Amino acid sequence: MRPRVKLTNATLISIKSDLEDKAEKVLYATFAEDNENGKEGDALFTTKLMEVKGLEYRTFGADFYILDAEPKEFDVNAFEFNLMHECMYSPEEVLELRETLPASY
Repeated sequence: MRPRVKLTNATLISIKSDLEDKAEKVLYATFAEDNENGKEGDALFTTKLMEVKGLEYRTFGADFYILDAEPKEFDVNAFEFNLMHECMYSPEEVLELRETLPASY
């Protein structure tokens, strides 16, 4: 079993597709401490969440994460998520972008 990675400042992101009714969920967070995957304070997007038990999250890639608090929630469409992931934008940065993007993107 892989070690559990501690995360902080987590946001649970629901990615709504135009083609499907269900939304995929991932976490956006920062590492709470240095580990083999990143340094303390580095941002991270997980793969799709498969299981949640309290503050423990297991992803599609069989990684385990432990949050220090309940995550905030943030809904995005596929375009916004792809932009977030490619540019490593935080949810707050996407909210700012929403104000400048046309409604029909």
